[in-house]
Amino acid sequence: MVLQGSILMGGRRDLFRDWRLDVDNMSYEQLLELGERIGNVNTGLKEDEMEPYITKTKLQISDQVDKKCSICQEEYEEDDKLGRLNCDHLYHFQCIQQWVAHKNCCPVCKHQVAARR
Repeated sequence: MVLQGSILMGGRRDLFRDWRLDVDNMSYEQLLELGERIGNVNTGLKEDEMEPYITKTKLQISDQVDKKCSICQEEYEEDDKLGRLNCDHLYHFQCIQQWVAHKNCCPVCKHQVAARR
């Protein structure tokens, strides 16, 4: 058994084997408890940090975009306020604001919205 583990680790002993969690075999209650212990990790931007990275726009007939927002899955209406990221992906303005508040990346291409210092 030790030899097998040694071979799997490329000939080295796995010193952190006891630290690893087997989440595939954890119960729902154990996973909830683990989530509470880990807590919430927020990589998003504050509202005042978003402004330079989300360009407000309106839907143009000439826009070659999907007909619906990738976040809420609702079709764009003619009067909708839209937000365009630097990667040129387009979303409902409010949808992308909420998304960027939690994650600093485009929901479609994962391009970083704002570079962290």
